[in-house]
Amino acid sequence: FMSINVNEISEDLKRELEIFQVLKPYIGHCLTLNHDLNNPLAGIIGYCEFLQEEAECLTEEQKGYLRQIATCAERMHKLIEDLCIEKISLDEKIDLKSVEESYQKIKKSD
Repeated sequence: FMSINVNEISEDLKRELEIFQVLKPYIGHCLTLNHDLNNPLAGIIGYCEFLQEEAECLTEEQKGYLRQIATCAERMHKLIEDLCIEKISLDEKIDLKSVEESYQKIKKSD
């Protein structure tokens, strides 16, 4: 990492860095949730698709169960995806004033 002279950084950049430090754990949790849950769900969905290709070997009852499993897994995948879309990306424009106000409230409560 390169050394940064803090005196040369503008006030806005200092404020953005402080805000990022506050938000960093939340971004990490979202990415972990997405990874840890979506990988097994991808396997479940994939195996359901594989079994549906072999549907002639299954009874109608088994096909129904398979559809229910696939539907539930896809619904969970969509929920996780929607939740993680809400994460703040580093290149996204954010309203620094509202985030700073939240940061100040957190800072005062410590």
